[in-house]
Amino acid sequence: MRKHNILFVCLLLAGCISTPNLWGTTPVPMPDTALPTAIDTATTAPTQTTTVTPTTVPLTAASTATPALVTALEPTDTPLPEGIKRVLIISYDGMRTDAIAEAPMNNLLGLMKTGAYNLTSARTIAYPSTSPSHASMLSGFCMEQHGMIYDRYFIYMGYSKGVDIFDLAQAAGMKTVMLVSKAKLRQLAEPETTDVYEVRYGESAVGKEAVAQIEQGFDLMFIHFAGADLRGHKYGWMSGEYLKVLRQGDEALGNILTALNENSLRDSTLIIITADHGGHDKNHVGLVIEDYRIPWIASGPGIASVEITTPMQTMDTAATAAYALGLPLQPDWAGIPVYEAFGEPRLKFHPDEPCE
Repeated sequence: MRKHNILFVCLLLAGCISTPNLWGTTPVPMPDTALPTAIDTATTAPTQTTTVTPTTVPLTAASTATPALVTALEPTDTPLPEGIKRVLIISYDGMRTDAIAEAPMNNLLGLMKTGAYNLTSARTIAYPSTSPSHASMLSGFCMEQHGMIYDRYFIYMGYSKGVDIFDLAQAAGMKTVMLVSKAKLRQLAEPETTDVYEVRYGESAVGKEAVAQIEQGFDLMFIHFAGADLRGHKYGWMSGEYLKVLRQGDEALGNILTALNENSLRDSTLIIITADHGGHDKNHVGLVIEDYRIPWIASGPGIASVEITTPMQTMDTAATAAYALGLPLQPDWAGIPVYEAFGEPRLKFHPDEPCE
């Protein structure tokens, strides 16, 4: 791990050196106005486009070195899944499991009918908020390991620490794409690990950009829809406006599935659809189970048609993506591949409190 540079901090606070650029060639985003709580106050803004050119990111006082990659797969008796050439991870920010049928989200329900899904026993981290939860989703780490402990921009904390799924894919020479609708999610992965990084606002705009990136090809893509979280905070979880924006996100999913079919990619793409947290009333501060429970759906080659009831954690998404792509499972990850989705027995189980 990188060591904190106390001298660097002292000089920086004294104004003796210039502020480092953590963001590579990406414009430095303005901080959120919200306090570092579970409530996200992002609002609609004009479309921002940022395609990142790999750069060398300078060390900062609070950033840490990426540990060396473990280059061999964790030995198991389970064969690697066949037929998967790429992975697409889609996160509906703030989507409750019971909202899928209530909306209804017909395209997502269609994937559930033929794929693997867990609507009852998948959980996010103990701090159910956007940035920390997504960092765990994509890194395989508990919050204390990846260090994204605030749900806002906190630039001097640097990026999510440790080896994440984007580090592994980039090291393997894969094309990586990240499409988000909250600019603060830039801190989930270093710019040099994402060949394409785009910010779009609104479900339709995110879906349109996803279609464009599918046409250009990818190996690992992460897509983030923010609408449900934003409408939940404004109108309430399970309100009419909340369900409406989920239907819009489901329409965008339909366009994404069509694009995969039209580009002959659907039959070789693993699709994982999940959420960072749920919510109740107008917040998701962790008071009730609806804040913690998340959906997890997988569809693609080799995926079994099965309802999964084994306890799962959001960190399992990164581990499952790595397993599907034949990338090395990191021994310090808290995430475990969801072997049941591939019709295989689960080899390990989470402790009752995996992040304690």
